[in-house]
Amino acid sequence: MAIEDDACMAVAAERGRLAERFGAFETTTTRVENDPAFYEHGLDLVRETGMLAEAGALVRDPRGRVLFVRHPDAPETWGTPGGGYEVDDSLAATAVREVREETGVRCEVTDVLAARVKTIEHSEEPRSYPMLTTEFAAHGNGAASATDDEEILEARWFAEPPVALHDHTRDLLAK
Repeated sequence: MAIEDDACMAVAAERGRLAERFGAFETTTTRVENDPAFYEHGLDLVRETGMLAEAGALVRDPRGRVLFVRHPDAPETWGTPGGGYEVDDSLAATAVREVREETGVRCEVTDVLAARVKTIEHSEEPRSYPMLTTEFAAHGNGAASATDDEEILEARWFAEPPVALHDHTRDLLAK
């Protein structure tokens, strides 16, 4: 069986595990064409981990505030903490780990807010492979600060969402 078929089966199995644990959730699909270097890097990750995936969390504290981060590649906008899947983690564990690494906040995942399966293509390659992105709802508490993680400029709790939010983050808040 081809690696892209294995990756499709792994993504479908992971979505099934999430549905068993959290119930039904919305999944959107999209196709993107990536530059050769990113395409190959993703394919390498599929070979290493069995699937390409990432997870994040919309974290709320007991006071109803929401935790947001700013990244160097989009310093003017705020989004949810999150990052790449590692083979020994579930996607929920990935979200919890990434929140802690990026903000110092410990959290507990409570639900799946949304998932997206992005089919990654390259114009000179006949193969494509899926990438699963999952956004969780979570409860957390504690001081937020950008940690030593070079991927984060700032982490902060907000009583009201900042105006400059990533579009997908604004969509998550509406759920």
